[in-house]
Amino acid sequence: MLLLFVSNHASNPARALEVPLTPRETEVLSWLAKGKTNRDIADILGMSPRTVNKHLEHIFEKLGVETRSAATAVAAQLLPQS
Repeated sequence: MLLLFVSNHASNPARALEVPLTPRETEVLSWLAKGKTNRDIADILGMSPRTVNKHLEHIFEKLGVETRSAATAVAAQLLPQS
């Protein structure tokens, strides 16, 4: 189950959720949302799969989710469409 906080004062409720992700976490989340595996993300960003996994742990905690699917759903609301 995915729960999102939506502010009543926001002009765009889909963007009401503000999450303090680092630039690298944003990159990892973006590739995750595009369906890439940890190994793929590691190859693309030039890091080890374990580092990707650690970034995902931090992302999941900041987003308040437990799964890749839930993080992808939140990413659809947070990240600009490309």
